[in-house]
Amino acid sequence: MDSTQIITAMIFSCLGLMTLIILSKPIKFLLKTVVNAGIGCIAILLLHTIGFPIGINYMTVLFTGLLGIPGIAGLLLLCVLL
Repeated sequence: MDSTQIITAMIFSCLGLMTLIILSKPIKFLLKTVVNAGIGCIAILLLHTIGFPIGINYMTVLFTGLLGIPGIAGLLLLCVLL
């Protein structure tokens, strides 16, 4: 291997690492949203068995996925008030 191949490999390695670092925040946000949505679905199912008529649809899952526990509390508050 000559020096130009080594330098080229180092440059591509650095570019790949920088790409992974830049994309790590959106991927982390997406994974957190999916985990929150799953936990929210389970919480809505538990609330439904208790007697609160909160349906599971894409809006409630999105609401709980983005907001987490405050989203579940907001849905519960809307259920009680409406």
